[in-house]
Amino acid sequence: MEFVEATKETQDAFFCCLTDCKIEDSENAQIRQKWHNEHKDKGCSAKVLRLDNGEVVGRCHTAPIKYSPLIGNDLMLILCLYVHMYQRHKGDQRGKGFGKYMLERIEEDARASGFKGLAAWAMVWDWNPVSFYEHLGFSRADQEDKAVAIWKPFCADAEPPKLMRLPALPIHKQAKIHVFAADNAWCNGCNKLRIVREAIEGLENIVDYHEAGAPHQNRIIHLGNVGGVFLDGKVYRPYQLIGKSDDLRAEILRLYEVKKNQ
Repeated sequence: MEFVEATKETQDAFFCCLTDCKIEDSENAQIRQKWHNEHKDKGCSAKVLRLDNGEVVGRCHTAPIKYSPLIGNDLMLILCLYVHMYQRHKGDQRGKGFGKYMLERIEEDARASGFKGLAAWAMVWDWNPVSFYEHLGFSRADQEDKAVAIWKPFCADAEPPKLMRLPALPIHKQAKIHVFAADNAWCNGCNKLRIVREAIEGLENIVDYHEAGAPHQNRIIHLGNVGGVFLDGKVYRPYQLIGKSDDLRAEILRLYEVKKNQ
């Protein structure tokens, strides 16, 4: 097997959605590819783990920490490290040492590139679990609820990374519903902005909408209380995928009716 930069031959496997393993949603794929193209000359890397038969079973996106939603200096950050985990398509590829193999190669690259350490964001959860990194010598540097900044320093003067805290969002007393959305353009499942835009279409008279691109200081990841979609300052579907635009639209309309009748 080989762990190499994504090429035209393997880019579909890298930029497609994690859950689908196909690149049917060209809009999302183009967002991810655009972000990578803009950052690849700044030290960002998009690599795939390809078996001898040509099948891609894992991938990893890394960047200098200054281009990420973590705070730190002279660290390489893992934005996404993924081994295929679903029975459909390629089947569950976990438990075969693929994640460990990729992490070891990434650490080699980080050391060779002169970084003072390797960092990642992880979760105290069953997805992107912090325990994976801890088993391989990483330690927790910062934590907020389920979100964790984890790292492995290479030298004594390396500074640990920190999570970006979400400042308190203002309480909006006007009749409109304040909708705030943010997403990270490197994530292979990034679709929040598109879904929110669909949900609020035609609701301009009752919605005050703001969105943030990536990276943005108002969130760290695309799941949970530290990022995603907020309705009147409260997180929508914490620690869940955003779901369908119709469901979000229905919730906005429900909140509007409640506020209107107060």
